[in-house]
Amino acid sequence: MAEALTDDLVEEILLRLAPDDPVSLVRAAAVCMRWRRVASTRSFRRGFARRHRKAPMLGFIANLRDGHEGDRYDYVARFVRATRFRPFCPERRHRRALDARHGRVLLTTVPWKPTLEVWDPVTGELRELPSMPQTVTSWNAAVVCAAHGACDHLDCRRGPFLVVLLDSGPEMMHLFVYSSETGAWSEPIFGPPSPTYGVEMVPTALVGNALYFLIDATESILKYDLAARSVSVIFMPTGFTSDFAALTTTEDGVLGFAKLEKSTVEDGGLLGSSRVKCELRLLSMHPGPDGYVTWAENGSIELGSLLNVDASIESDYVAFAHGVGIFFVGTEDAWFSIDLKSGRVMEEDYGNGDTQSIVPYSSFYTPGSFS
Repeated sequence: MAEALTDDLVEEILLRLAPDDPVSLVRAAAVCMRWRRVASTRSFRRGFARRHRKAPMLGFIANLRDGHEGDRYDYVARFVRATRFRPFCPERRHRRALDARHGRVLLTTVPWKPTLEVWDPVTGELRELPSMPQTVTSWNAAVVCAAHGACDHLDCRRGPFLVVLLDSGPEMMHLFVYSSETGAWSEPIFGPPSPTYGVEMVPTALVGNALYFLIDATESILKYDLAARSVSVIFMPTGFTSDFAALTTTEDGVLGFAKLEKSTVEDGGLLGSSRVKCELRLLSMHPGPDGYVTWAENGSIELGSLLNVDASIESDYVAFAHGVGIFFVGTEDAWFSIDLKSGRVMEEDYGNGDTQSIVPYSSFYTPGSFS
């Protein structure tokens, strides 16, 4: 039966398989050599990505401490599967994941002097970047496809990339851009005065040609325009306070953020008892014609009833998977994922260790992805 089908029919069958179940495509490609050849071509990779458009979240990188208490050298960045995809090397010892985008993960060495690396979990390729152009203090970095504005980012993991490094110096903020094409860092791009509380080391957001970094204890956002190489600052809503906030994006390209809020409310009991209410508040940014921005409430998620926990919810970290609309929220004992579209809530098993933070990883995977 398999031999009776033309290559075009084989390709059409394979294109219809679900991208969030990569094993099904691998098994189908194993039917015979011809099916594997069809599924391993670059044209099939592009066609598969175009058919489905949105890369699935294959998993997430959990930044862990998995050693004995007091051990300074027990850091590990561990890939935790959300599908049946298995990376070549699921753990990177003495590493922390900073960012993930366009099939790549940005790592830094810890706890020694930071060295940046770009890792592709699908191919297993690990590329060490040259030393940072200056000694950094409060900093963060992001990885992005170099063809900003000219790429649909459906199959660009083999193409050139950029790493944008933001550092809060003693007086002024500096940005440096590493190019995989030149193999070197750029001259400094000077930004605004350094904020009081430095730069937040949390995943960035990409909207259009602009990267967004949380800074100043999440009280403001730094915008870096990749095309214009310009820097600006966006301020949070008046009266905004938060121990932690996560940058979010919508399908139509709107930047937003989410923050955890705890409050004490009366539970209606006869004795006037109260309980702790924990909500995930969602806001979106809307630029005005004069350059100023406004913020709009996009609703909230009451986490206590959803996760069946309340007081144990940690307020210092929340993560968001761009493109797929999944939040990660930590409690004292576990991490939960919340799918905004389906409403599905899952407790995530990241193995042994104390999870410090999470970086979601989204990518297409086909039998030819690693060739």
